[in-house]
Amino acid sequence: MIPDDVFVHKTVEGDIEAFNELVNRHHTKIYGLAYRMLGNSEDAEDATQETFLEAYKSIKTFRFQSQFGTWLYRVGLNTCNQYIRKAKSRNRMLEAYTEETSAHGMTEERDIPDRMVIKTEQSEIVQAAIDCLPPKQREVVTLYYMQHLKYKEIAEILNCSLGTVASRLNKAIQNLKAKLEKHYF
Repeated sequence: MIPDDVFVHKTVEGDIEAFNELVNRHHTKIYGLAYRMLGNSEDAEDATQETFLEAYKSIKTFRFQSQFGTWLYRVGLNTCNQYIRKAKSRNRMLEAYTEETSAHGMTEERDIPDRMVIKTEQSEIVQAAIDCLPPKQREVVTLYYMQHLKYKEIAEILNCSLGTVASRLNKAIQNLKAKLEKHYF
């Protein structure tokens, strides 16, 4: 497989097809990040497109000090954070998340209706708790638990130390436990 760096160089030289290859390679990951950060497919799709547009406009600033995917995650996080700041209502995001969960069949068909309701309610409660976290904690939780990135990758994306990643994740977990204890205990 040809490394991303080759396509980055070609993109900088004006080869649009090279950038299309980068989009094809990273679209699913960026969409997944946006969906987890924003909570609904419509905003996630818009943020994904905006992420790639911003990446294309600023690809000349890529310094090859990290992997292209790491740099792109950082662009995606910044884009999602802009969306979050502009969001008028967190309820709208939760409703869309619930609709999307049901629409994509995330519950098994053999589940009885009561279990489906409980799973949906639990998902809503957890997503609401994540949404209430401070932005830096929400980013770390999303990258670690939902995007399954390692501490080192997260540190590169967020441009911080491994200790900072661990600290933010630990604090986020404490905050989530406190918020979720109200619902379950």
